[in-house]
Amino acid sequence: MNEREFSLEKLTLARAAQRLRPANGTLELTPLCTMNCGMCYVRLSLAEMEAQGRLRTAEEWIALGQQMERAGVLFLLLTGGEPLLHPEFREIYSALRRMGMILTVNTNGTLIDEEWAEFFGRQKPRRINITLYGASRETYGALCGWADGYEKTVRALHLLKAAGVDVKINGSVTPLNVQDMDAIYALGRELDMPVHMDTYMVPCTRERSRAFDPGARLSPEEAARARVKALRMEMPKEQFRLFAAQAVESIRHPSFPYGREMSCMAGKCSFAVNWQGEMRPCVTLNAPSVPVFDRGFEAAWQEITSAIRPLRIHEKCAGCALRPVCDTCAASAFWETGAADGMPEYLCRYAEETAKLLEKSI
Repeated sequence: MNEREFSLEKLTLARAAQRLRPANGTLELTPLCTMNCGMCYVRLSLAEMEAQGRLRTAEEWIALGQQMERAGVLFLLLTGGEPLLHPEFREIYSALRRMGMILTVNTNGTLIDEEWAEFFGRQKPRRINITLYGASRETYGALCGWADGYEKTVRALHLLKAAGVDVKINGSVTPLNVQDMDAIYALGRELDMPVHMDTYMVPCTRERSRAFDPGARLSPEEAARARVKALRMEMPKEQFRLFAAQAVESIRHPSFPYGREMSCMAGKCSFAVNWQGEMRPCVTLNAPSVPVFDRGFEAAWQEITSAIRPLRIHEKCAGCALRPVCDTCAASAFWETGAADGMPEYLCRYAEETAKLLEKSI
C-alpha cells in the first residue's frame, strides 16, 4: 500500500468514526490452526471447537457480507486461527471481493502451495500478512509445535512474491524467538517485503479454556528493548531519529488531558466477528458481544457502539505523560488487571523503559 492509499484509508476511517458508522472489520473464519503457539488466544483444537459450536458456512458469511456492504463496510481482514483451513474459504473470499470489499488476509503461510499462490495471484487481495514466528526449524518447533512450519512459511513467501501478491511479514516477539529478530528482518529485506514485529503480547485467553502462560512473553523491560530494536529496523535511520525525538518531546511537554475514553477505532468504525458469529468492538475484547447472525449486522453494530461508549481507562493513565509510548487501552487493561479501567503495571513498565531507550537514541 503506497502513501496515498494509506492516507485515503486513514481519512475514510476517521470520517466513519465521526459518524459512528462501520467501515473496517475483522472476520475470524475459524479457530483451527496448523500450529499451536503458546501466546495465541484464538486457536482451538477440533475437539475444543466442536464443544463450543460450529463453523459458519459460506452462505452465512456471504449473507453477512451483503449486510456489511449495505452498511458501508469497505475494509475487511480475514483471519483465524488459520483462515485457509475453512473448507469454503475460496467461496467466501471471492464473494466478498466481488462485493467490492478491500480484503487483507492473515495467515501463517503453512498451507500456501502453488495452487493457493495461483488463486491469490488471480484474485489479488490488498495484502496478505504472513506471520513468521522465527528463523529456524528449532524456533518453530519450540514456539509453534511444528518444526516443518518454518520451511513451509518461507516457501509461501517466495510463491506469493512470484505470483505478484503484495505480502507483509508479521511477527510476535516472545522469549523463544527474540534471538531471531535480526534474521527475520534480513529475510524481509532479501524479499523486499515490509516486516513488523509486535513486542507486546496481551495476556488474552478469550474462548480458550486455559490461562495465559506468563512465560509466553518477555518481561516489560525486555519487550521495550525489542520494541525499540524493531522500530530501528522498520524505519530509515533519520526517520527513526525524528520519531524518537518527537516521542520524547511529547513526553517532556505532554498535551493534557489525553482523555479516558476509547482512543482507538473499536466500536466507532471498526468491529470484529469471531468464528461463532459474535460481533465485538475488537479482536481482544470479549464484551460487549452481540450474536450478529441472529440480530442482523446493523442491529448488532448499534448495540456495540452504544455499549462501548461508557468504557474508560484509568484516570492516572489519562493523566500520564508516557501516553505517547504506552499501549494501554480498555482491552489490554482488562486482560492485565481484570477491569477495563484498571492500571496495568506491565504496560507502565513497558512504557517507562521505552521512553528511556528512545531518549538515549536522540
